[in-house]
Amino acid sequence: MLFSTATGYALRALAALPEDGSFSLAKDLSAKLELPGPYLAKILQGLVQADILESVRGPKGGFRFTRPSHRITVGEVVAALEGPDAMDGCIMGFPTCGGDHPCPLHDAWAAVKTQVSSSMTEATIRDLQLMDIRHQKEAEARPPKNA
Repeated sequence: MLFSTATGYALRALAALPEDGSFSLAKDLSAKLELPGPYLAKILQGLVQADILESVRGPKGGFRFTRPSHRITVGEVVAALEGPDAMDGCIMGFPTCGGDHPCPLHDAWAAVKTQVSSSMTEATIRDLQLMDIRHQKEAEARPPKNA
């Protein structure tokens, strides 16, 4: 996996948040997505620190977007959780890898980084939400495996 489990969980949780501005509890999201509750709550707090989510304590509280999901890119989420330099550096871990002293994978990794970076800048959380809705409808339309 290119990014951490936390980033994957964050993207899944963000895709599950309602678009209507209502709050969702971390425990409800973790139950719905079958993710570990305390870990997901910690991840969501990180997204609050990055100004992607806001949180409110209490019975009517939880987490919600700070702005519409179509204005939050996947790249923002990745940078918030992985750091702004997540894709920098040598894929093989060589400290001297670069244009003058490339590792065997330097050119291939540079092309992959460019494509991934571009995709993450273009893809929004709303795109993930729409994809999730489409997958749910397709799953519901499939006949049961035991039929």
